Order: sequence, then C-alpha cells, then structure tokens
Amino acid sequence: MTDDALAAAIEGFRSVPPATIGHVRASGFVDTAIRAIYRVPGIVVGRAVTLQLAPGDVSHTRDALNVLRAGDILVIDQAGDRHAACWGEMTSLAAKVRGAAGVIIDGSCTDLVEIQEMGMPTFARGLAVLVGRRLGHEGGVNLPVTCGGVVVHPGDVVVADVNGIVVMPPADAVAVYPIAREYEDRAPHQRRWILGGGLLSDLTGLNAKEIEAKVAARAGGATAG
Repeated sequence: MTDDALAAAIEGFRSVPPATIGHVRASGFVDTAIRAIYRVPGIVVGRAVTLQLAPGDVSHTRDALNVLRAGDILVIDQAGDRHAACWGEMTSLAAKVRGAAGVIIDGSCTDLVEIQEMGMPTFARGLAVLVGRRLGHEGGVNLPVTCGGVVVHPGDVVVADVNGIVVMPPADAVAVYPIAREYEDRAPHQRRWILGGGLLSDLTGLNAKEIEAKVAARAGGATAG
C-alpha cells in the first residue's frame, strides 16, 4: 500500500457511502445507536485521531484538539458514559478551525444548535446538558479506542453519513475502495433500468457497463419500434 493509493481511496470514498461499503465488507461497522446529531450533508471521510476519556472527565480533550490536522476525524471513546457530555460548541469550533472533517463520540455531546449552525459533522449516542470536568483521570490521545463496538486505531479510515459509520484500517480501505466503487457506479444505470420498467433481477451479476448496455439496447428498441 502506498501513500498515493491511500490518498486516492480516501478521496474516492467521498462519493461512496457507508451503505455501499456494506455490500462488500462485513466488519468495522459502528453501533447504529451512534448517529448524526443533525442531518449531516453528504459523506464524511477522514483519518482517525483517537481520544480515550474516563467517565465524566474531559482532561485530554484539549490535547486531542491540538493534534488535529485538516481532514482528520476525531473518534472519542467516553468509556460508556452517556450522562455527561464530553463535547460542545467551543470544542467543535476549535476542531472546525483546525480543519477537522468531523467528530464521532461513543457517548454524549451538547450544544446541538450551535454545532449544527457551524456545520461541524458530529455523531454521538445522544445529547446531555451535564458536562464533563477536567478531573485528571487516565486516558489520552491517539491510543487504540473502542467506538460503537469497533476497535479504532489512530490513522484508520473513517467513512460516515446519516445512515451510519464504518472504520477500516488503511490497507483494508485501499483494498475495499475499487470493489465498492464498482457497486456505486452501477447505481445510476440500475435506476434507469428500473424506472424504464425493467426488473432488478435482470441485472444480477452485471457490472455498470453491462447494465448501461441493456438500458441503451432497450432505448434503441423502443425508438426503432
């Protein structure tokens, strides 16, 4: 795997949603209870920066913000705590200024309206008005964490939208992308076939070019008739 191949896969996933990846991969899918807190537009893609927090403690959050780079996605493991929010308006603003692509929280956040208004894609188990404190407990930045039942390592590739989230090691992302791309490229041709009265079962096993050929042949036959 080369850096160029990984960069190309990350860019390519911006038009390949998690549900399409779900056709070709069975692992890495985050618990569906972790969802976008507002209607996030499009597909959110980036490399993971990880943050491990103890329940009720936000001591290491600022350290995580300091290492975020443009395009990163912050993945937070709140150690099962949903009672206290570990994320809100100011942390979102700080992440946005650093160019972060989004944040995924296995736990709770607050300041829904402010986060939505600034357009920071945010996924969480829920909302809370009690907020965490800097208590100095164990935790840290860029450690392996667990998010929605998935072990996430720093640098993993994260693909997320309103339907869900998938996390892949970089090598897996490079391998999965071209297969998922084929599935996604079939979709517009499938729509044209179905809208024209064709059966979905007619397309089993066909790639995008073969489906488009069927659509074109049908159109040609209709014109000739």
